[in-house]
Amino acid sequence: MRACQILLLGLILSLSFTVTQARTLTYAMYGDIKDWDPAIAFSLEVLMLANVYEPLLWYNPNAQEGQFTPALATEWTVSDDGLRWTFQLRDGVRFHDGTPFTAEAAKASLDRTRAMKQGAWYIWESVQTIEAPAPLELVITTKTPQPIDLIASSQYGSYIYSPTAAAKGSEWFNRGNAVGTGPYEVRQWSQNQQVVLEANEHYWRGWDANQYDRVILRVVTENATQVQMLLSGEADFISLVPADIVKRVNAEEGLSAYAVPSWKNSQFLINTQKYPTDNKQFRQALTHLWDYETVVNQVYDGYASVAVGPIPKTMWGHNNDLGTVAFDPLRAAELLQASGVPKSDWKVSMAYIGTDEAYKNAALLFQAHAAQIGLEVELLPGEWGVIWNRAKNLNTAPNLQSMTWWPTYPTPSDWLIGMFRTEQNTLFNLSHYTNPEYDRLVTKGAALEGVDREAAIENYKQAQRILTEDAVAIFYADIQSRIARASKVGGVTENPAYNAVFFYDLYEQ
Repeated sequence: MRACQILLLGLILSLSFTVTQARTLTYAMYGDIKDWDPAIAFSLEVLMLANVYEPLLWYNPNAQEGQFTPALATEWTVSDDGLRWTFQLRDGVRFHDGTPFTAEAAKASLDRTRAMKQGAWYIWESVQTIEAPAPLELVITTKTPQPIDLIASSQYGSYIYSPTAAAKGSEWFNRGNAVGTGPYEVRQWSQNQQVVLEANEHYWRGWDANQYDRVILRVVTENATQVQMLLSGEADFISLVPADIVKRVNAEEGLSAYAVPSWKNSQFLINTQKYPTDNKQFRQALTHLWDYETVVNQVYDGYASVAVGPIPKTMWGHNNDLGTVAFDPLRAAELLQASGVPKSDWKVSMAYIGTDEAYKNAALLFQAHAAQIGLEVELLPGEWGVIWNRAKNLNTAPNLQSMTWWPTYPTPSDWLIGMFRTEQNTLFNLSHYTNPEYDRLVTKGAALEGVDREAAIENYKQAQRILTEDAVAIFYADIQSRIARASKVGGVTENPAYNAVFFYDLYEQ
């Protein structure tokens, strides 16, 4: 009996030592995970996806040598005609549930994602077949030449997941389940509170002693609360970093804040099917009521530049010939009069993420300018998941909807197709825009990318001009990503291709 007691005491002491030695990182994220199915997830879920799952390749445009990093694929080749891509896969990898990673598993993931036709499935539209001719060989054949290496490294729609888990369906995933091959496993999900990730001890890349064993993703919707958590040491990393807080954070010992270039841009999408913004001249008036310079210089404190159309200036295919829209309230008033909309109907609703200070302050400025010419603007702040669902339904959609976009993979088509091509079931076309000529141009551009990039760019430039002429959005800011963290967190690198933090790269210093 005494021997058992001694053994039990030793076990308790051992467990206590393990717990105290575990390195935990707390990350404050501004919204909960809305869709756990990796085939469908297409928003804030990228933070979880990029740490629990892996694609065939990772992409890093800032890399000194080789922009693609092997993930679940170790080698890849493409045929001379650009139609057949062959990937050699990594041996000895298992999913978190113990299922072996094979070419058949990779094929099953990609086939399921394509078949579901949700989320970012469209990145695989050009694929004709996916085959697994050998246990560790995957062959992707396309209808036209396409940059499959880029597509296979996408931050949405490209992740490989356990076929055993996939067989349980979306409902099972959406109970907080995730089964990938990545460095972290989901241990616990408390809806609207937190997600707990723990290190996958069998991860194929191995672990060093100072990496983080546990990551707690705390759902903190209030901007000020996130900042306070960082200042108090309750959080090591925050996702909402107001521009005006960067200097304050840097003044605190043990904290660091800074901005880096990104492929993100912000806009207010204008509903083209809801009265009175179904009127083109009315929409054009709204674009002249936006004080672009004040927003980027004061609201963003200089951590942004005035947008020129829908594609950021840092992305290839951007049409700089469009120029910027002038802030001109007198011109706006003229266009409102010319629109034919009765003055009694000069009223619009404007929805935005209520916890985002930049959206709020920009919207308040817009509301003030609008009031000066007799336009009433109703502000509708809310949580992202709620306002997104309302915006997708024409019956509940506002006239203007906030949107910050980052690419699924680095191509202009992601903005042009993802936000503005006609959709039967609205996902991100929250302008509810439909234009056959525009659809033709962006579809043709996407088909040409792998054959003739210059021809693709010409199609994309024409499409961008149509969007600005039709005033489908107030395109106002190409923004820099702002980072705020505890200085003890090392290994932080920025990759504009992923709107995520890669926790495996981090360590305590």
